[in-house]
Amino acid sequence: ENRVSAAPRIEPEPRWDPVLVRRIVVIRTVSTVALGIAAFLLPMLGPGRYWLGLLLVFAVPAGSFVVYVVVPPDRVLATSTVVDMVWTVAIAFVMPSVYGPAMMVAISMLSFVANEDSRSLWIASTIGVLGFGLAGAVRQIDFALVDMIVFVMLLPLAFFVAVTQREREVRHQVRIRHRVEHDGLTGLRNRAGLTAAMGDREVTAVIALDLDGFKDINDTLGHDAGDELLIALASRMTGVVGHRGTLARTGGDEFAVLAHCPDPETLAFELLQACRHRVTLGEIDVGVGASIGLAFAAPNGHVDPQELMRRADLAMYEAKRTQGGVKRWSDQTRSASRNRISLTGDVERAFENDEFVLYFQPIVDAVSGEVVDSEGLLRWLHPTHGLLLPNDFLELVEGIGRRGAMDRLVFDRAARFAARIRPFNVGVSLNVSAASLLRSSLPQTLAATLARHDVVPRRITVEVIEDEMLDEHATARAVLSALGELGVGIAIDDFGTGHSSLSRLRRLPVTSLKIDRTFVSAMLASDDDEAIVGAVSRLGQSLDLLVVAEGVEDMAVRDHIVAADLPIDRLQGYGVARPMPEDDLVEWIEARRRVTVG
Repeated sequence: ENRVSAAPRIEPEPRWDPVLVRRIVVIRTVSTVALGIAAFLLPMLGPGRYWLGLLLVFAVPAGSFVVYVVVPPDRVLATSTVVDMVWTVAIAFVMPSVYGPAMMVAISMLSFVANEDSRSLWIASTIGVLGFGLAGAVRQIDFALVDMIVFVMLLPLAFFVAVTQREREVRHQVRIRHRVEHDGLTGLRNRAGLTAAMGDREVTAVIALDLDGFKDINDTLGHDAGDELLIALASRMTGVVGHRGTLARTGGDEFAVLAHCPDPETLAFELLQACRHRVTLGEIDVGVGASIGLAFAAPNGHVDPQELMRRADLAMYEAKRTQGGVKRWSDQTRSASRNRISLTGDVERAFENDEFVLYFQPIVDAVSGEVVDSEGLLRWLHPTHGLLLPNDFLELVEGIGRRGAMDRLVFDRAARFAARIRPFNVGVSLNVSAASLLRSSLPQTLAATLARHDVVPRRITVEVIEDEMLDEHATARAVLSALGELGVGIAIDDFGTGHSSLSRLRRLPVTSLKIDRTFVSAMLASDDDEAIVGAVSRLGQSLDLLVVAEGVEDMAVRDHIVAADLPIDRLQGYGVARPMPEDDLVEWIEARRRVTVG
């Protein structure tokens, strides 16, 4: 059974909390005392009114108080009603004149207690029938037999009313619980529902999944499009999970699975592939990735499911930090997560102490080998953890709202270095995120920075990952156009891994394509990868775009590119040089030129 959208099976919860019970007991007591006083003052009730008054003023409140003190809150009212049934029969016995009305009072009491506890209903009904029958026989009350017949005939009605009300309340509780434990958008269980499902079946593993790139889509296309994407992916993941687990949406773009299958790792990779398939939103095809954490239950099954969820979350955050995919929880994962948390408090200090720097990787002409450009790569020189890469800290920077400050820092470092290497006629390329493209002030910020360092815009190239071009968004399109008008080069990075269209290349001021490293580094061993590199390079040539091959890990790749006469203009990769501090790159360029001149 696929339990993703099914309502949970629950037992009726107690309706009465201690405060409400105390309030009702007080009201019943006050009302009973008031009736007792009235009985004393009504001569028409005869001499028996004194017994009735004493019963109502002292006996009934005392019984209710004892029950309230001794019995649990959810049983107080039921027990009190059973006790009150005894008092009602006693009243009918002491005062035959109220025999008939006492039966009507008893019926109302029975309806009330049945709503709480069917067992108490049977007990109270038995007391009523036997008690009223005995009172009628002993006191020889007129019409006692007729009254008893009416009383017994009304009992089924009391039962029916009570049971119907109870069923209505149970259904209402089920609906409330379903709303509490299920996500209103996707219909999946939420985190509370997932916790409630933990004891239903044996859990072999917990899978935590976070969508990569969802925030950009949500921000650029709007929340309605984001909701539509979540619904589509939830439906797709439901089909993948099937009977193998319980799927839940645990956050904005986070999902989790309680896996019941013997091979949860296979399920995790199937979910990863399902998320990577593109989704059509209106006239736009969008794609997201996923970061997945996987935590296995111990073979003896003693690991608490809540602990498994925590471990899976830690593994998921580690996967997100390391470019997505599936990450299994381990002690190393826990250690890495602790280190990452400790870094959160260091980010602001890093800005103040100038710990963020740019390393530069040279880009050379494919034929002459001359250095023509360099890519600025952000690094954190942490005083304790050493050199940290962007994946280790950029998410933390964004989390505290400092991405804009980071962009300004990168622009300043890059412009300063571009001014320094002006005599070498070498440019500088910078990576710009999709989030940065949504700030309309970005072109003005870059222009002011270049002017401050006296750097002409054509010496700077802005690189945007292919799937983050966001040209469908008006702000991003305006920012890219403004950068083009400024004279800054615009490169599509990791080209070939996304879904660019020729219309995008035509309508945006793109000046260069950077072929993704995965194709370039594998082209010697794969005819398919070589064909892709050739097709992309010829496409760039036909559009009069500069073509850069990333991932040149050794000079054999460079020689193959030249020998195959591929229309590639520039090369970048470890085979050319690794990223290095700006002082080292200046020395590297000077040394390379001395060798060339020599």
